[in-house]
Amino acid sequence: MKFWFLLPVILFAACSGSGAEKRGEWSKGAKGERASVVSVEPAGLGEVAEYLVTNATVESESQADLFPQVSGRVVKVFKDDGDPVVRGEVLAIVENVGLDANAERATSELKKQESETEKLRVLHAKGAISDKELADAVYLLQSARTSSREARATFGETKIRAPFDGVVAAREVRVGGSASSGQRAFQVVDLSKLRVVAALPEREMSRVQVDQAVRLNSAYDESQEAVGRVERVAPVVDAASGTFRVTIALDASQSLLRPGQFVTVQIEVERRIQVLTVPRPSVVYEDGLPVVYRMIDKPPEEEDEKKEDDASKEKSSWFSFGKPPSAEKDKDDTEEDKKPQKVAERVSVELGLMDDKLAQILSGVEEGDVILVIGQSSLRDGARIQTPEMAQAEKEAEAAKKKNAEEEEKLTKESNEEED
Repeated sequence: MKFWFLLPVILFAACSGSGAEKRGEWSKGAKGERASVVSVEPAGLGEVAEYLVTNATVESESQADLFPQVSGRVVKVFKDDGDPVVRGEVLAIVENVGLDANAERATSELKKQESETEKLRVLHAKGAISDKELADAVYLLQSARTSSREARATFGETKIRAPFDGVVAAREVRVGGSASSGQRAFQVVDLSKLRVVAALPEREMSRVQVDQAVRLNSAYDESQEAVGRVERVAPVVDAASGTFRVTIALDASQSLLRPGQFVTVQIEVERRIQVLTVPRPSVVYEDGLPVVYRMIDKPPEEEDEKKEDDASKEKSSWFSFGKPPSAEKDKDDTEEDKKPQKVAERVSVELGLMDDKLAQILSGVEEGDVILVIGQSSLRDGARIQTPEMAQAEKEAEAAKKKNAEEEEKLTKESNEEED
């Protein structure tokens, strides 16, 4: 059986499919290119600072580990972790039977020697004893007094006292437990005098000065932030590490950072005011060079070139049947032309100072230029873009257009039914 008579039908179907694909491709081409949604901000005047960044640990100017001067059993504990203390306040008492006995014995010996010496003074006044005998008695009295003072002093060492005003950072003894001179009993710190000692490279020594502002953040929680100032700069460089020490005093009013915390230290070494800046995230690097993308209107000549290209594509489709795609799309194209078209323009820039929020622009961008902040990293030069507000407005316009079309179709249908 011959099927040659089916060939025109097959060719017609194939050509119709090809035309549909062409129309689909055309609809996604230059005019129908999907616009990338980006966030933008205008370039403007602002303040930008440069920081030296390092890491260090917070510590207190006044911090003491307290060890018992004698060994014994802990009989009383008066302070615990976090309790405030004042200088000389008793934190705990350690019992030592031997010291107690020595103190009592020394006191008794002193009283006895005082009594004996007084009697000898009376006898010496009457001439009953010699000067040497009285001198020996006075010497023994002085020795007894020295022994008594030592015993009383040693007895006092059984009380562990705060060396300065502060808070108890650690308590490591408990009632009934043993204490010894080799075991820390308490740690006391003064939270009103915190500092950070940072090490910086030798090359930065000329840039660090006393009273420079410092910002400190917890390395594990950036919301914990405090401010301080450079209090001291070491006059020498450590030959082993090639660094110099910088002591930073924290603001006494801060209460977020604590001794022992690991922090990020940012020392402000320079600040420029009323300079042209853009948001730091807007700067991207291509081939190692800094660039930004700004939002501009689509150039008219670009539209003309795309129209000519689309027309040539339609003419080359010799299998088109019926109404050509251009005729079908005339109305939509006219409406598309009326819509505001925005594209991304790639601009090479020269940077000045940069901090974590802003970047100073020395050349390449002017004040008021609309700069892409989010969404520019994967764009090409000349790509269509729109802001979320533009995308929302376009969506609302399409919804309104669709609604109007449905209402018009409904009215037409009702009119046709009435005529019938």
